[in-house]
Amino acid sequence: MQIKMSEYKVLKQLKKRRDDIKVNTVGNGLNKPKMKKASRLSPALFCDKCEIQHRQLHQLLKFAILGKEDGTQQASWCNIHHQSHLRGVVIIILEDLSQHHFYQFYLHFPCVRRLFRHRFILPPPPRDFIASLVGLNKEEKDSHDLNNRIRARLSHDPILRKYGTKKHGLTRYLLTEEEMRVNDYPLVGSADTNKFVRFSCTGAPTDSSPLFGLDCEMCLTNKGDEVTRVSLVDSSGNSIMDELVKPDNPILDYRTSFSGITRNMLLPVKTKLKDVQNKLRILLPPSAVLVGHSLHYDMQALRMIHPNVIDTAILFTRTFERKFKLKFLTQAVLKREIQRDDVVGHNPSEDAAAALELAQYFIEHGPEKVALLNLEEMFVDASCLQSPLAERDIKSQQNDVTAPQQSARPCLADSLVKLKRQILYIGKRESVKNLVPSRLFKNILCTSDEDVLERASSVIPQSPVSIVQFQSGSIFSECSADTNEHVRGLFEDFGTVFVRPFKTGMCMKSVKIHFQSCGPINSMSIVTDDSQPCVRIQYSVPEAAQLAVNLLNGIHINGCCITVRRLVTSRTLYYNDLLKEMEDDPEISGTIYVSGFPRPLTEDFLQRQFSHFKDIKAIFVPTNPQNQLLTKYCYIKFHSPVSAAAAADYIQAHGGLRSTKAVTSSHLHRWLRTVGIYPTCPKQSEQEIPPQEDHTERIKDMDRKINNLYESLLENTLCVILFPGNKSDNGSLPGFGLMGIKTDT
Repeated sequence: MQIKMSEYKVLKQLKKRRDDIKVNTVGNGLNKPKMKKASRLSPALFCDKCEIQHRQLHQLLKFAILGKEDGTQQASWCNIHHQSHLRGVVIIILEDLSQHHFYQFYLHFPCVRRLFRHRFILPPPPRDFIASLVGLNKEEKDSHDLNNRIRARLSHDPILRKYGTKKHGLTRYLLTEEEMRVNDYPLVGSADTNKFVRFSCTGAPTDSSPLFGLDCEMCLTNKGDEVTRVSLVDSSGNSIMDELVKPDNPILDYRTSFSGITRNMLLPVKTKLKDVQNKLRILLPPSAVLVGHSLHYDMQALRMIHPNVIDTAILFTRTFERKFKLKFLTQAVLKREIQRDDVVGHNPSEDAAAALELAQYFIEHGPEKVALLNLEEMFVDASCLQSPLAERDIKSQQNDVTAPQQSARPCLADSLVKLKRQILYIGKRESVKNLVPSRLFKNILCTSDEDVLERASSVIPQSPVSIVQFQSGSIFSECSADTNEHVRGLFEDFGTVFVRPFKTGMCMKSVKIHFQSCGPINSMSIVTDDSQPCVRIQYSVPEAAQLAVNLLNGIHINGCCITVRRLVTSRTLYYNDLLKEMEDDPEISGTIYVSGFPRPLTEDFLQRQFSHFKDIKAIFVPTNPQNQLLTKYCYIKFHSPVSAAAAADYIQAHGGLRSTKAVTSSHLHRWLRTVGIYPTCPKQSEQEIPPQEDHTERIKDMDRKINNLYESLLENTLCVILFPGNKSDNGSLPGFGLMGIKTDT
């Protein structure tokens, strides 16, 4: 690899500077001795959105720079551990580049991908991107004015769209027969409900009908889930039934961590399911309304049919049919804790009372009060990683919604001015756009990107925060519809396989049954180039195609031993290299892909399905872009790659599911669904499209510069790489961010 002369000078300066640091470890407080505890990040980014607003990025930078000074709080979406040990913050801006360009030139960002495993999406940038980072952007502030935010959010709130703003009696919140059918509640006439006990309800329920909270705990037997404990509470929350139940079939897994049930607890138990059913029939009056959280699981396990039900998981459902755990809702709405970590298993009486109280809160306060709680903002996806920030986030988000506007804390720019500190800006003269005020910025203006690298490597960390801006060579202005189509088509081909040979008149349904076990199929078509038809199968995700090649090649379908192959074109010749790079990407280290589920996944189902894996960090279930429902496949992130590999082998060998190492990140899923939707520049002729290799060389050069600058940073420096995205009359592209703290490893 050739190194330009200016970069050679940078490396020499770096070596000399490191020698000086070893000698001089006291002075201005920046050259500190090596810390015993390194700073680290814990972001909650393993989710379907992975999108961070500019104000949220501003909050993270503010805490990283100031710590708890001036009343600054941690960002709700990312925790910085040992912030006081940070030795500076460096923000590298790649002008005009976007998330589109990161994936377009994925193979040519090896250093960036290796160094930064925490990644997120940014919206298209505001008018002044740098000002938004430090909180100076008036347009951004105005757009997030408290009253405007609440008004805009409530106008689209799913609870208000369903129930309106007025208060209603409890009958308004009963599940309809259609809702019960869609959510798998046992109904009269449903499949496999012939032996279910039906509770007869005399007359229609009224707003004065008594409410009863119900919850069950289950164990896994050789016939599936069976009830092992049933709890019923009255409208005052008093327990009127709490019974242990002996399953009819041998128990395979007590699921003690969730159920709290052990072998010794059930040894003396004689009560059977029919005994519990009889007792419930005695305790529940004819007009009773049952309340529970995801109550259909309990009704199925109890083998009961009851027409009057309030399900709090459905009652508090948010945008895109998003449902929250009972634990979170109880904490956010009722301000109390259940299912504590220091207690083994769930207490069904406690859970039943919590669900009942949630329903009573909804009825008493009305839909508008519940919508104002802003549950989605309070959740902020942090609970996906079971972050210790979750409880504090809930309180801070509540305060953010309800507090008066004048009590808002100062932005980073105001705090720095107050503390008489400046931001160091290093960039080319033509890149500077309205970099006001001089009291905040100390500007070092350069003539070239090589000069930017050299100056940045020599002056950082003179200031607690440095902004380094590289120019991309106006790649965005050259982005055409053909370029977008090239990137989209590449990932489409990546998920496509061809299957042959088949006999004429084959059954496409049997082919689909075999191949959909690997993942969601976008399309299937027959390609006939000779007497033996070939089937083209296009999957939604690359992992599905990879599984099909690895597992289904050589199986027999319709009496034919089939061959499964990927498409081979000039565009896909480097698939193996791309696959290897994506598999080794540190962002998805320890992540596996699992498919083959018979129905859309739910959180409760996944908890039961994978409860025996003790090293799970998070589970991500993408949503279907057509109907926004959860898909039939998921991604599981483990704390270590070793645990992930062992889990993939176990899943593949047991239970009929398919599993392999993941190659796509969650934000890549989101990008693949949107690429091509954003408006692009008018289509150009082939002669007008700049040569692809010109862009490649620019990207490679930029990647080298970032690596050299990163090498020059002190340990415990937070480094954030930002692809701002772009807005223009021709269209807009979302931004992208990568971040990490430099360590000695």
